[in-house]
Amino acid sequence: MKNLTKILLSVCIILISLILIMISASLFEFLPIDWSIMLVVLGSITFVIALIVAILLDYSAGNYECKKCGKRFKPTLGAYVWGAHTLTTRYLKCPHCKEKSFCKRRLSEK
Repeated sequence: MKNLTKILLSVCIILISLILIMISASLFEFLPIDWSIMLVVLGSITFVIALIVAILLDYSAGNYECKKCGKRFKPTLGAYVWGAHTLTTRYLKCPHCKEKSFCKRRLSEK
């Protein structure tokens, strides 16, 4: 349950920051240009920070199970961020068998 909460929190952070960017962009024509640029820049900075926090929360939730050998492992942050992925799998190299495959995410600690 703790890991699922982290995933939901990361999604909420991203959505809130995107909403802030949309609101600031919609005010673009009603405010002076300096204020409009400042709002868009601050919204973009907020989005980048929110994205980093969401990635770290999502990374800390659960482990991955190798499709080849069945062992669970925690990938490096770089492999996690840059690995091709779907909602429940990520293309990673298993540290046990050294094979690359789409590893399934497991939220339980077992």
